[in-house]
Amino acid sequence: MKKSLALVLALVFVMFTLAACGGGDSSSSAAPASTGGDSTPAADSSEVNDGEGSAQAGDLKVAAIFGGAINDGNWNETQYNGLMDLKEKGICSDPKYMENVSDTDAAEAARTYASEGFNLVYLTTNSYQDYCTSVAESFPDTMFIQINGTYLAENFISVRIADEEQGFVQGVIAALLTETGKVGFVGGLEINPIKLGSSGFQQGVDYVNETYGLAVVAQRINTGSFTDVNQAKETAISLIEDGCDVVAPMANDASVGVMEAAEEKGAMAIGCGLGQDASAPTTTEVIVVKDVAIAYQVTGEDFANGILTVPAEVETYGANKGVVWVTDWFKDVDDEVKTRVEEVMLKLMNGEISISLDL
Repeated sequence: MKKSLALVLALVFVMFTLAACGGGDSSSSAAPASTGGDSTPAADSSEVNDGEGSAQAGDLKVAAIFGGAINDGNWNETQYNGLMDLKEKGICSDPKYMENVSDTDAAEAARTYASEGFNLVYLTTNSYQDYCTSVAESFPDTMFIQINGTYLAENFISVRIADEEQGFVQGVIAALLTETGKVGFVGGLEINPIKLGSSGFQQGVDYVNETYGLAVVAQRINTGSFTDVNQAKETAISLIEDGCDVVAPMANDASVGVMEAAEEKGAMAIGCGLGQDASAPTTTEVIVVKDVAIAYQVTGEDFANGILTVPAEVETYGANKGVVWVTDWFKDVDDEVKTRVEEVMLKLMNGEISISLDL
Protein backbone atom coordinates (compact mmCIF):
# COMPACT_ATOMS: atom_id res chain seq x y z
CA MET A 1 0.00 0.00 0.00
CA LYS A 2 1.34 3.36 -0.95
CA LYS A 3 1.86 5.88 1.78
CA SER A 4 0.28 9.29 1.83
CA LEU A 5 1.90 12.58 0.95
CA ALA A 6 2.80 13.05 4.61
CA LEU A 7 4.80 9.83 4.62
CA VAL A 8 6.58 10.66 1.37
CA LEU A 9 7.63 14.02 2.75
CA ALA A 10 8.69 12.42 6.02
CA LEU A 11 10.82 9.86 4.23
CA VAL A 12 12.48 12.56 2.14
CA PHE A 13 13.34 14.29 5.37
CA VAL A 14 14.81 11.10 6.80
CA MET A 15 16.81 10.39 3.64
CA PHE A 16 18.55 13.74 3.86
CA THR A 17 19.16 13.73 7.58
CA LEU A 18 20.00 10.04 7.92
CA ALA A 19 21.77 9.37 4.65
CA ALA A 20 23.68 6.50 6.11
CA CYS A 21 20.52 4.51 6.81
CA GLY A 22 19.57 2.05 4.09
CA GLY A 23 17.55 -0.84 5.47
CA GLY A 24 14.51 -2.67 4.31
CA ASP A 25 10.86 -1.70 4.29
CA SER A 26 9.95 -1.81 7.97
CA SER A 27 6.26 -1.54 7.19
CA SER A 28 6.18 -5.16 6.10
CA SER A 29 6.27 -7.92 8.68
CA ALA A 30 9.35 -10.12 8.48
CA ALA A 31 8.96 -13.81 9.26
CA PRO A 32 10.35 -14.76 12.67
CA ALA A 33 13.38 -16.99 12.78
CA SER A 34 13.03 -20.47 14.21
CA THR A 35 13.14 -20.98 17.95
CA GLY A 36 16.48 -22.24 19.16
CA GLY A 37 17.72 -23.93 22.28
CA ASP A 38 18.50 -21.10 24.70
CA SER A 39 16.60 -21.32 27.96
CA THR A 40 14.28 -18.45 28.80
CA PRO A 41 14.70 -16.69 32.13
CA ALA A 42 11.25 -15.16 31.86
CA ALA A 43 7.79 -16.49 32.63
CA ASP A 44 6.51 -19.67 30.99
CA SER A 45 4.44 -17.60 28.55
CA SER A 46 7.61 -16.02 27.14
CA GLU A 47 9.28 -17.35 24.06
CA VAL A 48 12.98 -17.17 23.26
CA ASN A 49 14.03 -16.94 19.64
CA ASP A 50 17.64 -17.69 18.78
CA GLY A 51 17.48 -17.23 15.04
CA GLU A 52 19.37 -19.46 12.64
CA GLY A 53 22.90 -19.56 11.38
CA SER A 54 26.14 -18.69 13.12
CA ALA A 55 27.40 -15.18 13.65
CA GLN A 56 30.35 -14.14 11.52
CA ALA A 57 33.54 -12.84 13.12
CA GLY A 58 33.15 -9.20 14.05
CA ASP A 59 29.34 -9.22 13.92
CA LEU A 60 27.52 -7.39 16.67
CA LYS A 61 25.31 -9.42 18.96
CA VAL A 62 21.94 -7.65 19.09
CA ALA A 63 18.78 -8.63 20.95
CA ALA A 64 15.37 -7.24 21.87
CA ILE A 65 13.00 -8.01 24.74
CA PHE A 66 9.32 -7.61 23.86
CA GLY A 67 6.45 -7.06 26.25
CA GLY A 68 3.97 -8.55 23.79
CA ALA A 69 3.74 -10.60 20.62
CA ILE A 70 5.84 -9.64 17.62
CA ASN A 71 2.86 -10.10 15.29
CA ASP A 72 0.54 -7.61 17.02
CA GLY A 73 0.43 -5.42 13.90
CA ASN A 74 1.37 -2.47 16.05
CA TRP A 75 3.89 -1.49 18.71
CA ASN A 76 5.82 -4.73 19.03
CA GLU A 77 5.70 -5.71 15.37
CA THR A 78 7.22 -2.46 14.16
CA GLN A 79 10.06 -2.94 16.64
CA TYR A 80 10.55 -6.51 15.50
CA ASN A 81 10.77 -5.17 11.95
CA GLY A 82 13.41 -2.72 13.17
CA LEU A 83 15.41 -5.57 14.67
CA MET A 84 15.22 -7.44 11.35
CA ASP A 85 16.28 -4.27 9.52
CA LEU A 86 19.56 -4.39 11.43
CA LYS A 87 20.07 -7.90 10.12
CA GLU A 88 19.32 -6.81 6.56
CA LYS A 89 21.87 -4.02 6.87
CA GLY A 90 24.53 -6.48 7.98
CA ILE A 91 24.87 -4.95 11.42
CA CYS A 92 24.07 -8.32 12.96
CA SER A 93 23.53 -11.66 11.25
CA ASP A 94 21.73 -13.47 14.05
CA PRO A 95 19.49 -11.17 16.12
CA LYS A 96 17.79 -12.73 19.13
CA TYR A 97 14.57 -11.85 20.89
CA MET A 98 12.15 -12.85 23.60
CA GLU A 99 8.47 -11.99 23.36
CA ASN A 100 5.66 -11.76 25.92
CA VAL A 101 8.12 -10.96 28.69
CA SER A 102 6.47 -9.49 31.78
CA ASP A 103 7.83 -6.41 33.52
CA THR A 104 9.05 -8.42 36.48
CA ASP A 105 10.89 -10.88 34.21
CA ALA A 106 12.54 -8.17 32.12
CA ALA A 107 15.60 -7.83 34.37
CA GLU A 108 16.39 -11.54 34.19
CA ALA A 109 15.96 -11.51 30.43
CA ALA A 110 18.27 -8.49 30.11
CA ARG A 111 20.81 -10.10 32.44
CA THR A 112 20.80 -13.28 30.36
CA TYR A 113 21.64 -11.43 27.15
CA ALA A 114 24.24 -9.23 28.80
CA SER A 115 25.97 -12.19 30.47
CA GLU A 116 26.11 -13.91 27.08
CA GLY A 117 28.11 -11.00 25.69
CA PHE A 118 25.47 -9.18 23.70
CA ASN A 119 26.64 -5.78 22.53
CA LEU A 120 23.26 -4.12 22.12
CA VAL A 121 19.96 -4.91 23.85
CA TYR A 122 16.67 -3.16 23.09
CA LEU A 123 14.05 -2.81 25.82
CA THR A 124 10.78 -2.34 23.99
CA THR A 125 8.49 -0.86 26.64
CA ASN A 126 9.01 1.91 29.18
CA SER A 127 7.67 -0.33 31.96
CA TYR A 128 10.96 -2.29 31.78
CA GLN A 129 13.10 0.70 32.73
CA ASP A 130 12.95 0.48 36.53
CA TYR A 131 13.75 -3.22 36.41
CA CYS A 132 16.69 -3.01 34.00
CA THR A 133 18.76 0.02 35.02
CA SER A 134 20.51 -1.98 37.74
CA VAL A 135 21.30 -4.69 35.17
CA ALA A 136 22.95 -2.09 32.96
CA GLU A 137 25.11 -0.97 35.87
CA SER A 138 26.33 -4.55 36.29
CA PHE A 139 27.19 -4.97 32.59
CA PRO A 140 28.99 -1.81 31.41
CA ASP A 141 30.09 -3.48 28.15
CA THR A 142 26.49 -3.93 26.96
CA MET A 143 24.59 -0.96 25.56
CA PHE A 144 20.89 -0.85 26.42
CA ILE A 145 18.39 1.12 24.33
CA GLN A 146 15.18 1.85 26.22
CA ILE A 147 12.21 2.67 24.02
CA ASN A 148 10.03 5.36 25.61
CA GLY A 149 12.29 5.66 28.62
CA THR A 150 13.53 8.64 30.60
CA TYR A 151 16.83 7.34 31.97
CA LEU A 152 20.25 8.13 30.55
CA ALA A 153 23.58 6.63 31.62
CA GLU A 154 26.90 5.69 30.06
CA ASN A 155 25.53 2.44 28.63
CA PHE A 156 21.78 3.13 28.84
CA ILE A 157 20.12 5.41 26.28
CA SER A 158 16.42 6.19 26.20
CA VAL A 159 14.57 7.37 23.11
CA ARG A 160 11.03 8.69 23.24
CA ILE A 161 8.39 7.81 20.67
CA ALA A 162 5.83 10.57 20.09
CA ASP A 163 2.75 8.61 21.12
CA GLU A 164 0.92 11.89 21.60
CA GLU A 165 1.39 12.68 17.90
CA GLN A 166 -0.23 9.43 16.83
CA GLY A 167 -3.18 10.13 19.12
CA PHE A 168 -3.35 13.73 17.94
CA VAL A 169 -3.60 12.75 14.28
CA GLN A 170 -6.21 10.10 15.10
CA GLY A 171 -8.20 12.79 16.91
CA VAL A 172 -7.89 15.23 14.03
CA ILE A 173 -9.11 12.66 11.52
CA ALA A 174 -11.94 11.47 13.76
CA ALA A 175 -13.17 15.03 14.30
CA LEU A 176 -13.04 15.77 10.58
CA LEU A 177 -14.99 12.61 9.68
CA THR A 178 -17.69 12.41 12.34
CA GLU A 179 -21.30 13.01 11.41
CA THR A 180 -22.72 12.63 14.91
CA GLY A 181 -20.27 15.01 16.57
CA LYS A 182 -19.05 12.28 18.95
CA VAL A 183 -15.85 10.24 18.57
CA GLY A 184 -14.22 7.57 20.73
CA PHE A 185 -10.71 6.48 21.74
CA VAL A 186 -9.91 3.11 23.34
CA GLY A 187 -6.52 2.76 24.99
CA GLY A 188 -4.92 -0.28 26.58
CA LEU A 189 -2.75 -0.55 29.64
CA GLU A 190 -2.75 2.73 31.53
CA ILE A 191 0.93 3.59 31.16
CA ASN A 192 2.39 6.92 30.10
CA PRO A 193 2.62 6.20 26.34
CA ILE A 194 -1.08 5.31 26.22
CA LYS A 195 -2.00 8.21 28.45
CA LEU A 196 -0.09 10.50 26.10
CA GLY A 197 -1.87 8.96 23.11
CA SER A 198 -5.23 9.52 24.76
CA SER A 199 -4.36 13.11 25.67
CA GLY A 200 -3.13 13.66 22.11
CA PHE A 201 -6.42 12.35 20.74
CA GLN A 202 -8.33 14.91 22.82
CA GLN A 203 -5.99 17.68 21.71
CA GLY A 204 -6.43 16.65 18.07
CA VAL A 205 -10.20 16.94 18.43
CA ASP A 206 -9.79 20.29 20.20
CA TYR A 207 -7.51 21.49 17.39
CA VAL A 208 -10.18 20.75 14.78
CA ASN A 209 -12.87 22.40 16.88
CA GLU A 210 -10.80 25.54 17.34
CA THR A 211 -9.49 25.68 13.78
CA TYR A 212 -12.71 24.94 11.92
CA GLY A 213 -15.38 26.08 14.36
CA LEU A 214 -16.75 22.63 15.17
CA ALA A 215 -18.00 21.22 18.47
CA VAL A 216 -16.95 17.57 18.36
CA VAL A 217 -16.96 15.70 21.68
CA ALA A 218 -14.32 13.06 22.41
CA GLN A 219 -14.87 10.11 24.74
CA ARG A 220 -11.73 8.28 25.90
CA ILE A 221 -11.43 5.01 27.83
CA ASN A 222 -8.37 2.95 28.79
CA THR A 223 -9.25 -0.70 29.36
CA GLY A 224 -6.13 -1.53 31.39
CA SER A 225 -5.08 -4.35 29.07
CA PHE A 226 -3.07 -4.83 25.89
CA THR A 227 -4.25 -8.40 25.40
CA ASP A 228 -7.96 -8.54 26.26
CA VAL A 229 -9.48 -8.25 22.80
CA ASN A 230 -13.04 -8.87 24.03
CA GLN A 231 -12.82 -6.15 26.64
CA ALA A 232 -11.56 -3.66 24.05
CA LYS A 233 -14.34 -4.72 21.71
CA GLU A 234 -17.06 -4.31 24.33
CA THR A 235 -15.65 -0.93 25.31
CA ALA A 236 -15.73 0.24 21.70
CA ILE A 237 -19.28 -1.08 21.28
CA SER A 238 -20.38 0.93 24.32
CA LEU A 239 -18.88 4.07 22.79
CA ILE A 240 -20.56 3.42 19.45
CA GLU A 241 -23.92 2.76 21.07
CA ASP A 242 -23.48 6.04 22.94
CA GLY A 243 -23.27 7.89 19.63
CA CYS A 244 -19.60 7.76 18.62
CA ASP A 245 -19.53 7.11 14.89
CA VAL A 246 -15.72 7.11 14.70
CA VAL A 247 -13.49 5.01 16.99
CA ALA A 248 -9.72 4.75 17.25
CA PRO A 249 -7.63 2.25 19.25
CA MET A 250 -4.20 2.42 20.86
CA ALA A 251 -4.07 -0.89 22.70
CA ASN A 252 -1.46 -3.09 21.00
CA ASP A 253 -2.90 -6.60 20.43
CA ALA A 254 -6.27 -5.63 21.89
CA SER A 255 -6.73 -2.95 19.20
CA VAL A 256 -8.17 -5.69 17.01
CA GLY A 257 -11.25 -5.73 19.24
CA VAL A 258 -11.91 -2.06 18.58
CA MET A 259 -11.66 -2.58 14.85
CA GLU A 260 -14.00 -5.59 15.05
CA ALA A 261 -16.53 -3.51 16.99
CA ALA A 262 -16.48 -0.83 14.30
CA GLU A 263 -17.03 -3.42 11.60
CA GLU A 264 -19.94 -5.06 13.40
CA LYS A 265 -21.62 -1.79 14.33
CA GLY A 266 -20.93 0.10 11.10
CA ALA A 267 -18.82 2.81 12.72
CA MET A 268 -15.82 4.40 11.07
CA ALA A 269 -12.46 3.12 12.34
CA ILE A 270 -9.05 4.78 12.43
CA GLY A 271 -6.39 2.10 12.93
CA CYS A 272 -3.10 2.43 14.76
CA GLY A 273 -1.14 -0.35 13.05
CA LEU A 274 -0.65 -1.75 9.57
CA GLY A 275 -2.92 -4.67 8.78
CA GLN A 276 -5.65 -3.72 11.24
CA ASP A 277 -7.96 -3.00 8.32
CA ALA A 278 -8.33 -6.77 8.00
CA SER A 279 -10.48 -6.67 11.14
CA ALA A 280 -12.65 -3.88 9.74
CA PRO A 281 -12.49 -4.29 5.95
CA THR A 282 -15.55 -2.16 5.19
CA THR A 283 -15.26 0.52 7.86
CA THR A 284 -11.54 1.33 8.16
CA GLU A 285 -10.98 4.86 6.91
CA VAL A 286 -7.23 5.17 7.37
CA ILE A 287 -4.40 4.05 9.65
CA VAL A 288 -2.13 6.34 11.62
CA VAL A 289 1.14 4.43 11.92
CA LYS A 290 3.76 4.72 14.64
CA ASP A 291 6.78 3.03 13.04
CA VAL A 292 9.22 2.42 15.88
CA ALA A 293 11.52 0.53 13.51
CA ILE A 294 13.12 3.83 12.56
CA ALA A 295 14.47 4.24 16.09
CA TYR A 296 16.21 0.88 15.66
CA GLN A 297 17.62 1.87 12.29
CA VAL A 298 19.13 5.09 13.63
CA THR A 299 20.50 3.83 16.94
CA GLY A 300 21.67 0.51 15.51
CA GLU A 301 23.64 2.12 12.70
CA ASP A 302 25.12 4.73 14.99
CA PHE A 303 26.21 2.02 17.42
CA ALA A 304 27.77 -0.06 14.63
CA ASN A 305 29.62 3.01 13.35
CA GLY A 306 30.87 3.90 16.81
CA ILE A 307 29.07 7.24 16.93
CA LEU A 308 26.22 6.44 19.32
CA THR A 309 26.63 8.77 22.28
CA VAL A 310 24.57 9.53 25.34
CA PRO A 311 22.56 12.66 24.50
CA ALA A 312 22.11 15.57 26.90
CA GLU A 313 18.39 14.80 26.94
CA VAL A 314 16.09 12.07 25.66
CA GLU A 315 15.46 12.49 21.93
CA THR A 316 11.92 12.34 20.54
CA TYR A 317 11.07 10.37 17.40
CA GLY A 318 7.83 11.47 15.77
CA ALA A 319 6.63 12.87 12.46
CA ASN A 320 9.89 14.81 12.34
CA LYS A 321 11.75 11.54 11.69
CA GLY A 322 9.05 9.72 9.76
CA VAL A 323 7.99 7.60 12.74
CA VAL A 324 4.40 8.88 12.75
CA TRP A 325 2.70 8.84 9.37
CA VAL A 326 -0.65 8.29 7.68
CA THR A 327 -1.46 5.60 5.12
CA ASP A 328 -3.47 6.16 1.99
CA TRP A 329 -7.21 6.26 2.60
CA PHE A 330 -9.06 2.98 2.39
CA LYS A 331 -12.33 4.65 1.44
CA ASP A 332 -13.31 7.69 -0.56
CA VAL A 333 -13.37 10.79 1.60
CA ASP A 334 -13.81 14.45 0.86
CA ASP A 335 -10.71 16.04 -0.66
CA GLU A 336 -10.97 18.81 1.91
CA VAL A 337 -10.51 16.26 4.70
CA LYS A 338 -7.43 14.82 3.00
CA THR A 339 -5.96 18.27 2.53
CA ARG A 340 -6.50 19.22 6.15
CA VAL A 341 -4.88 16.01 7.38
CA GLU A 342 -1.88 16.57 5.10
CA GLU A 343 -1.55 20.10 6.44
CA VAL A 344 -1.53 18.80 10.00
CA MET A 345 1.17 16.25 9.16
CA LEU A 346 3.36 18.92 7.58
CA LYS A 347 2.96 21.16 10.60
CA LEU A 348 3.88 18.32 12.95
CA MET A 349 6.96 17.55 10.87
CA ASN A 350 8.01 21.19 10.99
CA GLY A 351 7.31 21.63 14.67
CA GLU A 352 4.50 24.10 14.06
CA ILE A 353 2.00 22.28 16.28
CA SER A 354 2.66 22.02 19.99
CA ILE A 355 1.07 19.07 21.80
CA SER A 356 0.97 19.22 25.58
CA LEU A 357 2.60 16.30 27.38
CA ASP A 358 0.54 16.84 30.50
CA LEU A 359 -1.26 13.66 31.53
